[in-house]
Parts: sequence; C-alpha cells; structure tokens
Amino acid sequence: MSNWIIILPIVAFAAIILGGLGIRYLLSKPDLQRRLEGIRADAAMTMDERLKLPFADRVMLPMLDSIGARMKQFTKQAATDQLQRQLVQAGLYPRMTTSRFEGVRWLSAIGMLFVGAVYVPAAGYINPLIAGTGTTLPVVNPFDVDGLALFFGAFFVGYYLPILYIKRKVGERQGIIRRALPSSIDLISVGAEAGMGFDQVVNYVRRRTTGPLSDEFGATLNEIRLGKTRIEALNNLVYRTGLDDMKVFVGAIVQSFQLGTSIVETLRIQADSIRVKQRQRAQEQAMKAPVKMLVPLVFFIFPALLVVILGPAGIMILTSDMGR
Repeated sequence: MSNWIIILPIVAFAAIILGGLGIRYLLSKPDLQRRLEGIRADAAMTMDERLKLPFADRVMLPMLDSIGARMKQFTKQAATDQLQRQLVQAGLYPRMTTSRFEGVRWLSAIGMLFVGAVYVPAAGYINPLIAGTGTTLPVVNPFDVDGLALFFGAFFVGYYLPILYIKRKVGERQGIIRRALPSSIDLISVGAEAGMGFDQVVNYVRRRTTGPLSDEFGATLNEIRLGKTRIEALNNLVYRTGLDDMKVFVGAIVQSFQLGTSIVETLRIQADSIRVKQRQRAQEQAMKAPVKMLVPLVFFIFPALLVVILGPAGIMILTSDMGR
C-alpha cells in the first residue's frame, strides 16, 4: 500500500500534464503556411519521381517532420534557436531540420521506453537460463516504484541521447575546422599577396583543400554570389562554425574592409595568433594528462603490477617454512 501512495500522485500528475498538452494542441491554430508549402511540394513532384527517392526520403523524413511539427509547438523558441544553431554547426542542416530532429528525439525516447518494457518480462525468463553462472538480472515490478523509475529513466535517456550525439558532432567538426584554419589563412594570405581578390583567393583555397572548412568557404561564396554583402556572408560563416578563432579572423577581415587597410599583413598576424592559441591549448591538454591518468593508474595498473611483482614472492612465502 505504501508504494501506491507514491505511484498514484505521479500517475495523476502525468495525466494532468498530458491532458493539458492535448487541450493546448486541439485549441491551437493550424500551421497554414507549412501545410500550403507541403501541398506545393507534393504537387511539384510526380509519383514516379517520388518512387525513385530513397526509403528514408519517402517514409522516414516525412514521418519525422509530422512528429516533430506536432511536438515542436511545446518547445520554447529560445531552445529551438539553440537547437538549430547546433544542427548548423554539426553540418547536418538543412537535411536535418529542428522539426525532424524533434521527431528523432521522440522516436528515440519511445524506443528506449519499449526496451525498458521488454526488459521487465525478459529478466524473469533469462535468470533461470543464466543461473549457473552465478549472476542474475534484477527483476523489476512494473507497478512498483522501481518500475516507474525504469520507465521514466529509459524515456529521458532516449530523449536526450540525440542531443549528446549532436554535441559530439559539433565538437568533432569544430576541432577539424580549428586545425585547418591556420593553413587556410596562410593560403589566403599568399593569394592576396599575389594580387588575387578576396573572393577569388577564397575560391582557390576552397578548391585546394577538403573538409568542413572548405565546405563553409563554399557556402560563403555562394551567399556572396546570391547578393549578400561580404560582411554579412562572413558573419554567417562565424555563425555556422561557432569558433572564437573564426570570429577573431572574420572580425579582422571586416575591419580591414571597412578601413581600407592591407589585408595581407592582417592575415599573417591572424594565422600566427591562431597557431599560438593552438599551441597553448595543446600545452593545456598536456598538463591535464597526469591528472586524468591518475585514476586508471591507481585502480587498474598499480594493482596489476603489485600482483605481478609481489605475487610470486607471496606464493614462495606461503609455501615455505615461514608461512607454516
């Protein structure tokens, strides 16, 4: 009875929240613009063209759009803007929009909830099979506090796993861009010194290099060709990368454009400054290494060394007259 005293308020609270969200969804106005765009897109594509698309484009992406569009209205605009910034910096936008990513999060949460629901009866069947090994899986009662903790925990883990993946992708991509930036600035400086224009030298660097930085330079040139000013396109470059080094580099370029000063010397100074910062980051990571190595040394390496070094001596002591 004591368990139900805890369970019933939680279930009632969840029912009230879900009911309120459902009423808000029913009373909310439909997104007319989104529906019209979808109708135009469907009308512009014939059935044969639709059938030639991959399965993900025909089924998965529309399903994610549908789920995400319904759940996105319960998300704050600030959180949506931050999510879009992370998707852009991870290099997944525009194929992975905020609506699609929201659909991925909900599908992941439901999938983990299904895994938790399967685990509850599976533990009872698996334990007799592995009884001879001396290990057993914990049995969870779905109507107990442990069962609710399992289901809620699985749901929230599945809901936040895609966010962790996006953050890891952002860190990896920023690391690649950060390492490639000084060499690219040197190439831009050499080209500018040879008399090439800024757009021309950036296009030259884009063609001579590969990777995320080359793709970002290409996107910047496309924006300039489509009518945006160089300053606006460069500021968008900072937004897409999210790097402080890129922000400093673009700030120096913009200042050089506005003041009419020589861009060659500015680029050389920026390349040297970024290399100094990278060297300082490497030294910082090297100084953190002994602290990070302390835990595996104490708990894994030192005990193994003690067993290897003192083990034979201990066996000899126990088998000799001294150990009797």
